[in-house]
Amino acid sequence: MPPLIEVCSSKQYDEVQHHINQFCLDGRYPKREEFLTLSINSNLAAFGRIREHQEVSEMCTLGVLENQRHKGYAKLLVSALVQKATQPLYLVCTIPSFFENFGFYICEDYPEVIHDKLQYCNDSLSVKEKYVVMTNQR
Repeated sequence: MPPLIEVCSSKQYDEVQHHINQFCLDGRYPKREEFLTLSINSNLAAFGRIREHQEVSEMCTLGVLENQRHKGYAKLLVSALVQKATQPLYLVCTIPSFFENFGFYICEDYPEVIHDKLQYCNDSLSVKEKYVVMTNQR
């Protein structure tokens, strides 16, 4: 059965929330309908969301369950999330090389709401890698 990408169901939302906490992702201000999920045989494999701000869209809270990694599911999900965005799209990440495959590039000029996200990540979601801001807007 091929992967199914759809808006997060009420049934899967608690599981998504669990994995957000487990993976130390940005779980602030969650709305179920912002999330897309990728399922295999009705089992959650990956999730991500598009937050719509006043002037920009933000791709965030992207996670792939450990036993489902390296199968191409993140690529499928990111492609769907890009299509879901309705405004200029930005993201904050630690793996820019992955997102470059989708036309994203590191940018130094970005809206205040994305600056706030970068600050939150640096202050609250500490990792070894450096956080960068990316966009696919030319």
